[in-house]
Amino acid sequence: MTRTPLEISLAIGLSAALALPTVLLSGEAKAEGPGDGTDAPIIVVTPAPAPQPPPPPPPAYQTAVPGSMAPSPMIVNPRVAALKQQRNSGLGMTISGYTIFGTSYLISALVGTISLDLAADVGGTGVYGKRMLIPVAGPFLAIPRADSATGGLFTGFLGVVQIGGLVLGTAGAIKFGRANRQLRLSANSGGLELRF
Repeated sequence: MTRTPLEISLAIGLSAALALPTVLLSGEAKAEGPGDGTDAPIIVVTPAPAPQPPPPPPPAYQTAVPGSMAPSPMIVNPRVAALKQQRNSGLGMTISGYTIFGTSYLISALVGTISLDLAADVGGTGVYGKRMLIPVAGPFLAIPRADSATGGLFTGFLGVVQIGGLVLGTAGAIKFGRANRQLRLSANSGGLELRF
């Protein structure tokens, strides 16, 4: 049976790895213990170190350290925190809604002015363009004057987006205003609470 150089080097390496600790440990055993003539290998088995537990989460509020800009501990009223969250979400709804409304109105106004310019060039009345310049209701009034079904669908879609943006912005403004009013009128330190 012929062995390849890889098998031979693997066998030599494994036997050296197994014999070397035995030789080193038996030398230490001879130095420490009485020499009785039997050199039995000493095998020391150590358990694997236990895994470290994960670090605890940082505290919710850090104590203020003088000289550092660390926040000081504070007590948060859950009602006030909920009102601030409502106020922030109301502000987001307001900004989103009025942005949607403004953008869709600008698109319909652009379509209306282009239609007015083209109507003046071809001798038309420009009723479609004039109606598209009216916010919210204008696109719905211009649907019957659209030249094609696709134009009517696009015009109606602009009207729906304008209404959606206006409703979202108005609902957000109402939510924002109510939360601000509640935050101003709520004085909960010392037991005094005014609610309207």
